Amino acid sequence: MTIEALAVALLLAVGTLLAPADPPDVDRIFVNGRVWTGDDARPSAEALATSRDKIVAVGSTVEVRALASADTVVVDLHGRRVVPGFNDAHLHFPGPPVNVVDLAGADSLAELQRRMADFAKAHAATRWVIGRGWGYSAFPNGKPDKKYLDAVVSDRPAYISERDGHMGLANSRALAVAGISRATPDPPNGRLVRDVNGEPTGELQESAQDLVDSHIPPSSFDETYAAFKQHMDEAASYGLTSVQNASWSPRDQRLAERAQSEGVLKLRFRFAVPILPKDGGAPEGHVLKTPLTSADIANYRELRDTFKGPMLNHGAIKGFLDGTVDARTAAMFEPYVGGGTGIPFWDQADLNTTVALYDREGFQVLLHAVGDKAIHMALDAYEYAAKTNGTSGRRHRIEHVEVPALADLPRFKQLGVIAVTQPMFASPDATTLGNFAVLLGPARASHADAFRVFDDAGAVQAFGSDWPVFTDEPLAAIYCAVTRMTPAGTPASIQHCT
Repeated sequence: MTIEALAVALLLAVGTLLAPADPPDVDRIFVNGRVWTGDDARPSAEALATSRDKIVAVGSTVEVRALASADTVVVDLHGRRVVPGFNDAHLHFPGPPVNVVDLAGADSLAELQRRMADFAKAHAATRWVIGRGWGYSAFPNGKPDKKYLDAVVSDRPAYISERDGHMGLANSRALAVAGISRATPDPPNGRLVRDVNGEPTGELQESAQDLVDSHIPPSSFDETYAAFKQHMDEAASYGLTSVQNASWSPRDQRLAERAQSEGVLKLRFRFAVPILPKDGGAPEGHVLKTPLTSADIANYRELRDTFKGPMLNHGAIKGFLDGTVDARTAAMFEPYVGGGTGIPFWDQADLNTTVALYDREGFQVLLHAVGDKAIHMALDAYEYAAKTNGTSGRRHRIEHVEVPALADLPRFKQLGVIAVTQPMFASPDATTLGNFAVLLGPARASHADAFRVFDDAGAVQAFGSDWPVFTDEPLAAIYCAVTRMTPAGTPASIQHCT
């Protein structure tokens, strides 16, 4: 259990808050606090009592102390705030390996290169140097290039993933290992960034990353399991008690089941499996070769029927409709500043029939859609499914939903679609202000990641972190959503409301 200076998030399943008629078997009580109950009739209390994984009573310090027995642990909160455990609506376990270069916050080329060089020197025996977390602001003119990695890691392949995971940068050795040259074509749903002479710069966008990823030595299962447990410990220390994992693989399933069997599973997991059982989140070449049938998703039904919670749960489906603004791969109606309208990953007719299939089967569908065109496509698919199947209340979702067309906002409430947003995406750091906002232009940037527009439209909105893109600390995300400032308190003036 972690007691923070600002909040105490109990690592418990929050049960019904009640004042029991018969004294319960209380193993732990918390007194002299400021307990948020979630009950409008009694929003605050001083103390609470727990029995195993349930909250069994709330009330005054005197009332709750009276429930203690000789072996009850008493925790004095000294006026600290207590809230129920947080749920992260969108993140990605098992997370990154522990032994990689952390490039988060490296906003200058010198700092990025320093971290890469230090890691390479300290890990001379590693076959590849892997990093993650960079932003475009770290590179001169916002243009990543292999030469910047070659300058500090030239003796072996190096590959670093951009912070949102949709782009990566390879050094020359990594490109050679992958067989990438100026003659290599762009893969479906991906792009090899090239210089004015047609030579690959080393930046790989979307599915083009697979060309290098497939050559990186994978972590062993035990190494991944160790990272999984470490990241669970981190999440629990931030007050997270349940998470909605917006990705899944059979290996991920084995990790979670092992943790449960060993009694170390600290979070409640709900997994979202890929929308295409064989191809992943989007069809190769944007068009389905053959439509999905009920028989194709028999394994998904088995997972849903087998894992019903409370610790491991299935029943959600995840698809990708576009990429990101920073790489100009998010699908937009109007061109970016500098040109291009992004990459829509699906044909609308294929998307409609696929979503309708899952809707008919009773699954909840999650569609990654960042650009206004992709968001519009997702809403159209959900509308088609509801009309075709005569269904309602499925609580389908759009993930990230960063740049919605204002005319589409009322459709969220009309269709019962949840907007799953990421507060930390609004963090006004160098990449957000110097790349994201610039590419959108002032008009679109003014309502990008503007969370209040969903509330004003009457939509249900759920916050997630998209970790490891950003930290999964809920308090940091709430701070960003409210202030529109970085943890350092910059910028001093808020550009627009949340």
